[in-house]
Amino acid sequence: MVEPAPGTPAALVRSFLAHLMMAALTADNQHSLAWRQKAKHLRQQMLAIPGALATLKIDGLWWLAIGDAEAPELRAEEKMIEWGQPKACPFTLTEICEPEFDVDRAVQRLRETAATG
Repeated sequence: MVEPAPGTPAALVRSFLAHLMMAALTADNQHSLAWRQKAKHLRQQMLAIPGALATLKIDGLWWLAIGDAEAPELRAEEKMIEWGQPKACPFTLTEICEPEFDVDRAVQRLRETAATG
């Protein structure tokens, strides 16, 4: 997959998914909370441009986001999940944009559906 250009809807979704994953990976509650807050902020930005999200291929963005979240500089914090993320994104864009989508539940879902350490 081609890297999305900064500031594009694809980059926004990728960053949102990466922050969800970083929040799920870490055992550090302060870092997890900070990444959840950033994910909530990114989601609000996504909700402002729903039409621009409709054509995105979320599974490709998911794989790029996993790579971002599993960056070498973050490895020391990866205590909650080791490897085993699903190949397909566990969330649809429609689901993410629904009013009842909850970032905290999404992080918990990632922790529950992944291979644990």
